[in-house]
Amino acid sequence: MADQAPSSGKIVVFARAVAKEGKADELQRLLQEAVRSANSDKEPYTLTYRCARHGDEFRLFEEYDQDIEQGIKSHMAQEPFQNLIKSGLTKEVEIKYYNEVAKL
Repeated sequence: MADQAPSSGKIVVFARAVAKEGKADELQRLLQEAVRSANSDKEPYTLTYRCARHGDEFRLFEEYDQDIEQGIKSHMAQEPFQNLIKSGLTKEVEIKYYNEVAKL
């Protein structure tokens, strides 16, 4: 586990976001747009991008192919991600990067 993306291999990202009081539904709408974008042809390096909610807390599961630098850059450049960053709807955000364990 690392706070910064590893430089090689398939990367799995686990992110946690907690909405500010009364802002969870609004944050959910923005996250749904980010999920749509990440799972579209706009983000070819993103293999999987999923989001789950429990109350005001959201968990994201992301997988990127071998070119993690391009995958993360591509994701962060998209309008839905930029809208999330600018929204000010979160009170906590945590992002952890992992290398996928090779399949046997």
